[in-house]
Amino acid sequence: MRHTLRYSLLLSASLCVPTLASARPLAFDLPAQPLAAAVVSYDRLAGVQVILDGAIAQGVMSQPVRGMMEPEEALSRMLRGTGISVASRDGSVITLAPARAAGHGTISGRVVNTATGQYLRNAEIHVENTNIATYADEDGAFRLADVPAGKANIVVRYTGLKDARATVFVAAGKTLSHNVDMIPLPFSGASNGQVVTVTGVRSGEAAALMKRRLSMNAVNAIDADNFGALTMGDVGEFMKNMPGVSLDYTEVDASAVRIGGLDPKYSLFTLDGARMATATSNNNAGRQNSFEQMSITGISRIELNNTLTAAMDADAPGGSINLVSKYAFERRRRVLQAQVGGIGTSDSSFAPTYMSDDRKHGTIFPSGQASYADVFFGGRLGVAVSGSYNANFVEQDRVQTDWSYLPDGTVMPYRVMWRPGPKFTHREAVNGAVDYKISDRLSLGIRGSWSFYDVEYYNQYTYLTFGTTSKSYAAPGSTPTHIVVNPQGTKTNVNTQYSHRYAGTPTMIATPKLEYKDDAWDVTLRGAYSSSEFNFRDGSNGFFVRDDSQLSNIGFTLDRASSESPAYMLQQTAGQSWSVPTNWSPVQNSVRTSQSNALDHQYGGNLDIKRKVNAGPVQLALMAGGSIRTNEWSTNEGAYKLYNYTGSGSDSTIPYTNHYQFAIDGFNAGNFNNQNWRADNNYATWSLFREHPEYFTPDTVGNLTRQYANNHRVKETIDAAYMEFQGQWRKLKFDFGARYEGTHEGTLVAQTRSAAEVAAAGYAANSVNGVNYQYYNGHQLWKTSDYGNWFLSGGLKYDITRHLLAQFAFSQSILRPDYGNMGGAISVNDSTQIVTVPNPLLRPEQATKYYVSLQYYVEPAGIFAASAYRLDVRDLQQTGMTILPQQAGYKDSDYSGYTYVSTVNLPGVHSTNGVTLEFDRQLTFLPGALKGLGLRGSWNWVDPDSIRVNLPEYSANWGIRYAYGPVDLQFTGNYQSRYRVSALSNTPTTANNGILYHADRFLWNVSASYKVSRMFALQIAGRNIFNAPDIVYSNTRRRVQLYSVYGSMWNVALKGTF
Repeated sequence: MRHTLRYSLLLSASLCVPTLASARPLAFDLPAQPLAAAVVSYDRLAGVQVILDGAIAQGVMSQPVRGMMEPEEALSRMLRGTGISVASRDGSVITLAPARAAGHGTISGRVVNTATGQYLRNAEIHVENTNIATYADEDGAFRLADVPAGKANIVVRYTGLKDARATVFVAAGKTLSHNVDMIPLPFSGASNGQVVTVTGVRSGEAAALMKRRLSMNAVNAIDADNFGALTMGDVGEFMKNMPGVSLDYTEVDASAVRIGGLDPKYSLFTLDGARMATATSNNNAGRQNSFEQMSITGISRIELNNTLTAAMDADAPGGSINLVSKYAFERRRRVLQAQVGGIGTSDSSFAPTYMSDDRKHGTIFPSGQASYADVFFGGRLGVAVSGSYNANFVEQDRVQTDWSYLPDGTVMPYRVMWRPGPKFTHREAVNGAVDYKISDRLSLGIRGSWSFYDVEYYNQYTYLTFGTTSKSYAAPGSTPTHIVVNPQGTKTNVNTQYSHRYAGTPTMIATPKLEYKDDAWDVTLRGAYSSSEFNFRDGSNGFFVRDDSQLSNIGFTLDRASSESPAYMLQQTAGQSWSVPTNWSPVQNSVRTSQSNALDHQYGGNLDIKRKVNAGPVQLALMAGGSIRTNEWSTNEGAYKLYNYTGSGSDSTIPYTNHYQFAIDGFNAGNFNNQNWRADNNYATWSLFREHPEYFTPDTVGNLTRQYANNHRVKETIDAAYMEFQGQWRKLKFDFGARYEGTHEGTLVAQTRSAAEVAAAGYAANSVNGVNYQYYNGHQLWKTSDYGNWFLSGGLKYDITRHLLAQFAFSQSILRPDYGNMGGAISVNDSTQIVTVPNPLLRPEQATKYYVSLQYYVEPAGIFAASAYRLDVRDLQQTGMTILPQQAGYKDSDYSGYTYVSTVNLPGVHSTNGVTLEFDRQLTFLPGALKGLGLRGSWNWVDPDSIRVNLPEYSANWGIRYAYGPVDLQFTGNYQSRYRVSALSNTPTTANNGILYHADRFLWNVSASYKVSRMFALQIAGRNIFNAPDIVYSNTRRRVQLYSVYGSMWNVALKGTF
């Protein structure tokens, strides 16, 4: 009614009075007052009928009118400056309406959340009854251009906050400054402090939802503070809680991400839109990033792009993940935060403990982080910087039972391995952003990050062997739970095969940016430089990777309750005592040093141009741009050196520890710890090597072969150009684009001659001269190739209602061949008779991803959503495929009887379908203190068209959060269903372990914070708090192959905000 109501008092004037034109001067005494009241007073005095819409008059004040004057002059004075004028006169009836001012103006300002002091990026601002709308920038700033001069009603919307409305008056050719303060949605029964607490907690979720609603591609954004405190500050620890995401683990550490369950190779990471270089321990021949090289320090939010746009690099078929740095202009006030604490695990103790270097070490470590952000020079210069330090100790304990599937159908263990695995990890990181606003339209900035991650682990693999994959040496009548072994020379033995490594991963990235923005144009020029290294060190740190020892011709029994149990009861029955370290003898050619370097540099630049156009009822944005990026990657990993230990007398035994006890402490391992097995001392062996190099005979031929075969280098330059247009018509948003990428590759390729050619030239197969001839004395060729690809992308979004949204998106992309195939060398395994051959002719995978989603947004900051995708891939790259010798350029006689395997492109189209269901709800409708309760969850299903390795069919994560008053408490969990580990070539009767499956697994985590004062809060974070085991089984769940426990991890800290 309020928009159609006519003021009845304005209609009550006499209809019999003369017209205004014939009226004589009158005495007026009208004060400044609400326009509606002024019109009523004027109507009575002038004796006319004035018609005015109540909605127009709302909030408008009249000018004072005093003195003798004609009624027409009095009305003009009263309306002066109100934006309202006489629209028509019909005798004694006067109609008022908004003044029709000529020209247009601009409205600019910033939007802020008054509860948190944070400027609101992606806030929606529009002018009522027009198609003029925009969204706030990173610093909450907005500009509404081409607003008709005169009165304008501004409406600002943001999830979780009350709509802000204001009436402003726009002058033609002028810019009106109008800042917007937004307040939380009210909920009954809560004090102002509690409102602020709950609102502050959900502000990150609201920001993520606004980003999701605004983006034209399929984006899911999560604020970095959304999941509370973290134990080690790594990105993987955060991302495991994101909807639609599951993780791969390398033992205790998250190593790679799966978007929608897809292979990690289909995903890429960027920082502020710039590519991260790739050189990591878990993927030294591939392209995918690893969480080792990144930190959550200084990150404001993480954006998960399920599909790509034309402006993005088109080599992420599964999607891309962008880490967005903190930005000084995000907040109204200066921010200074500091946190100090300590990190311990379920394996830690307050007293120093002997480790496998035979020295005492602490197992509880300090942690700390600090962040600062402020603006200077009248709001033109913004500086944000963050730093962190974290370290921890874990014990990666494992029992491994390897199964042999014998030709007669018998299934028996043929060896058991025990592995204590002490591991020390350390990470430090710095992230910074400096931005300078040269003018209101031109800005210059640079953002960057540096991190250093290192780890030292002592994986003490020790095997008790009593068979092979084809024959069991257990006594007749033995079973998987009761094994009797009699001495049979070297066939029954206990031996060590340690892996003692130190790895350092320094990573840095810098992204300068020059940006121009006005009412019609956005132009951005960006540069990027990124480097990542992975450096294995051993000898330079004073130890060998391994120096194996063994004890043969032993008899023993192994008993356990079931074939799932790792709790073996051991008893030695014959042979020299395995509890006496000096009874163990060195293993030939087992002393190893494996120092290596992997390095990747990526650098380039981007130019992006955007032109905003109003085409009647349609708002359009036309975009175009180009980029060039160079990637230089190299590694010599695999070129390890072997020595044969030939010490004599008192030095005839590989050194062992005197204080450190070789034991499994993380779970019940039966009576294993009572056996007092020796632990090789890799540090002491290195010292012996320095003192008596004559004890160590180098494997000269093998060392030279590995040196030649493991020198890889790849350089590629990718130039790209794109065009894209986005638009909005009423409730429909659309985006379509095309991109071209040209790829120019250069690869260092090893030249090799076959064994037959070496023999024909008169060289012995295992000689230095023979190896030099086989590898052309190390001379390698530089091979180049070029190809180009076009990519289409786009999508539609439709607001069915204010809360319900439907979306469709698609994008085309490629997956370029991995570095190992581009620049690798042939590898011959004489024990397995397998020749592994790189494939430099491997073609890129061609992929198209389709994505549909239905999203229902609920206030104050929640969502219910269902989405599905389909990924179609041509030229799928499949590893481990058997090929003919001729396909690799060899003859049948070169390696007679050997099997050739390589990576090949499979024919046809290979499809993967996936579904994600998610919800996130803040329960502010509950009474009293229950208002601080929030629930969230996500469930994923992946359905490939054929069996895939390392692909869980189901995954899920969930959380319950309570934030009210000084308390903020979260319990979160993750689940992955079982998945296949073995290669596709394995069958249930494959002699070695059949088909291995990773068992399903639940992980639980906790984060808690208590605000002890306005500035200080106590925090605690726990990871894998129930110490869930990691289990791999052979064919059936009853036949456990790996049983590993990595411990729970805890971080206790005091956080201050100043």
